[in-house]
Amino acid sequence: MPDWLSIPRLVDIILIGMTFEALWLQRRHTQRGGSGAPGIILHLVSGALLLISMRLALTDYSPLLVAAVLGCAGCCHFVEVRRALMTQH
Repeated sequence: MPDWLSIPRLVDIILIGMTFEALWLQRRHTQRGGSGAPGIILHLVSGALLLISMRLALTDYSPLLVAAVLGCAGCCHFVEVRRALMTQH
């Protein structure tokens, strides 16, 4: 694999794409008269935090930091699932 193309670099590219997706979703939500953040934002945040933790693990950061970021991802996912279940009832 070329030096400029590595797994951490690919994760960075995916995170940049997810950032543009979140900005586009927010803009679309606002244009349609919505207030606050669209419901799918928590889904994107939890996924981004998973990717960030993978990036940290691949670049030899402290396991405590990786665990903390994974914990935040889990919390976002929990809130997202709970919110989805509450809107179904």
